[in-house]
Amino acid sequence: MILKNNSTLIFLGDSVTDCGRSPDGELNLGSGYVNLFSSMFRIAYPEAGVRFINQGVSGDQTRQVLARLERDVLSIHPDVVTLLIGVNDVWRFFDRPFAYQGVPAEEYRDNLKKIIEPILAGGAKMLVMTPYMIDRSPYEPMRTKMLEYAAICKDTAQTYGVEVLELQPVFENLLAKGITSYELSGDRIHPSQKGHFAITMALMEHLRPETD
Repeated sequence: MILKNNSTLIFLGDSVTDCGRSPDGELNLGSGYVNLFSSMFRIAYPEAGVRFINQGVSGDQTRQVLARLERDVLSIHPDVVTLLIGVNDVWRFFDRPFAYQGVPAEEYRDNLKKIIEPILAGGAKMLVMTPYMIDRSPYEPMRTKMLEYAAICKDTAQTYGVEVLELQPVFENLLAKGITSYELSGDRIHPSQKGHFAITMALMEHLRPETD
C-alpha cells in the first residue's frame, strides 16, 4: 500500500498497539511497533511528511474499538488506518473463563465489519493485521482458537478488499529459525522489543512511500 505524502496514518488496536502512548495518540507514540515504524519510516523517507497517530487502548476488544471508533478514528478523517484487534476477544476466554468476557466468533466477525465499513466509507484505506499467539504447539487450546479468529479476521478483511498482514506466520517463521518465544514475548502475546521489531519489519514491507 502506498502512503501518500502528507497523509495521516492511524494505528488502531489494543495494548500491543498502545504500549504507553500519550492520551492524544500523537505526542508520544509509545514504546512498541508504532513508534518503531514511525521512526524507521521518517528516517527512510523524510520527504514523505506522514502524520502518525497511535489509537491503541490497552485491554480493548472489538467491542471497545467499535464504541470509540467515531471519536478516535472517523472524526480525524485519516488517509490510512491499520487495525490489530482480536487478541483480547480470544484471551478473555482463557484468563477470565468464569467472567464470560470473551467475544464469540460470530460477534467478532460482525464487529470487524462494523469497524471496517465506516472507515472505508470515510475514504480511508486499511491494512488489517491478524491476531496471533507466539506459540507453535498444536496442543495449545488458546493458539487453536486464536488461529480461528485470525482466519475470520483475514476472511472479513478480504471480503472488503482490504489488505491483510498475517502476524502468526511472521512469528512462527522466527520460532522455526531458533528464536525462542521468550525472546519475542514474555507471555506469548505482548511482544518484547524484538517482537515489536518483527511487526515493524513486516509493516515496512506493506506500507511504502509515494516516492518509492
